[in-house]
Amino acid sequence: MNTILSRLTRRLRGFSRHGRGAAAAPVMAASPIAAYCNAPSPHHSASSSAGSKAGRPAILGAVFRMLLSNRAGNIAVTTAFVLPVVIGGFGLGAEVGYWYFTQRKLQNAADVAAYSGAAQLRAGQTYSVISSAAEAAALETGYKASIGSISTSWPATTGAFAGDPKTVEAAIQENVPRLFTSLFLGGNVQISARAVARIDRVAPTCILALHPSASGAVTFIGSANASLESCNVHANSTADDAVLVSGSGRVSTPCVSSVGQVSATSGLSMTECASALEYIDPIADPFASVPEPSTVGPCEPVNVFAGPPSSSYVISPGRYCGGLSLKRRVEMSAGVYVVDGGIFEITSTANVRGTGVTVFLTNGATLSFAGTADIRLTAPTTGTYAGILIFGDRDDPNATHIVNGDSTSYLDGAVYIPSGHVEFAGSNSTSGGCTQVVANTIEITGSTGLGGDCTGAGFNNIQSEQIVALVE
Repeated sequence: MNTILSRLTRRLRGFSRHGRGAAAAPVMAASPIAAYCNAPSPHHSASSSAGSKAGRPAILGAVFRMLLSNRAGNIAVTTAFVLPVVIGGFGLGAEVGYWYFTQRKLQNAADVAAYSGAAQLRAGQTYSVISSAAEAAALETGYKASIGSISTSWPATTGAFAGDPKTVEAAIQENVPRLFTSLFLGGNVQISARAVARIDRVAPTCILALHPSASGAVTFIGSANASLESCNVHANSTADDAVLVSGSGRVSTPCVSSVGQVSATSGLSMTECASALEYIDPIADPFASVPEPSTVGPCEPVNVFAGPPSSSYVISPGRYCGGLSLKRRVEMSAGVYVVDGGIFEITSTANVRGTGVTVFLTNGATLSFAGTADIRLTAPTTGTYAGILIFGDRDDPNATHIVNGDSTSYLDGAVYIPSGHVEFAGSNSTSGGCTQVVANTIEITGSTGLGGDCTGAGFNNIQSEQIVALVE
């Protein structure tokens, strides 16, 4: 302000000297504003000079020009105009961000609601149970019923899966009160989200561990290199590492699932599932209703088939006490072979063939198939033991059963040992066929090719539980 007055004073002095002569200068120097106040009025006497007539308008013009040309205080004026706009921008941005995060919260709630509803659909529940489960799940994940609404549809009514009876749709809406925008807009902001979950069944299971709590119930370890075609892996264990892939083990399979969790290295590769399926329902023992074969009857007189390399045998079903040892070329006729105690052994020099064969292990009998043995065995396709190649006594103590074979070997049918531990360490790297391993616990250590699609072989597939996946 002082600066303005100083400049104004200098300018007014100039006008005083020009308009009223040098005699007036001392007065102007003493009081710059007086230049305006003392300037003669147009109504003064005619003796007033020409300069005095123009004094006041000239001085006013100078004052206005001074004010217009002055730049002091521009920042304050600009700030006064811009600050409300900046504050408004921040306020609007904050509120829009709040709307965005509210929508993400509702989307999460809709996803969980649809998933929970589909889980109830998988369990065969009614629409009322499905709807109640969906709403409860949404409330648990941030949905506020006091300012919103939720609708659950079975099947989905909109989108790509509309009308699909395997789908559940959840739509959520909240009426969010306005904050900053309430200054110039009325009403609430409607924010909504929608999700669709679908139940589906993945590929059949070919490796199933029945133990309810074992760590590493299914383990791929060491140099394991398993190629599983149309063949899933499942563990009924609730452990944090119910299915374990460790070391340099590699597994290629459509899906891996467990009642507990899956602990896997990058060696696990899944072709149908984006990630391992955890915390899903257990798979019931697929052969639980199959009766065990009778162990009554005389023991066969010979249970070791060896001799010179050219030796060849054809053996018949029966009760083999103390084990069964196959060391040369052996053709196993169709039927049930009871191995009562000892070891069912196929050595590295053996060449074993058999169709329609079931081997029942009882009284502590175990398996031992050598790595270089040539084994080609197929289970029956009809009758009581259809699909079961190896059957372990359910009451036998937990023992280790070793299954190997060379690159041409195959076992079409189920290796079913519900109370034992099976080590599958074959060198067969060609996937396909129909091999099912159902045991208390299972360990894969070698190059193994298994196929789980047993429809063409006349066996029943071991279906996995239906899975629930978000599709929209």
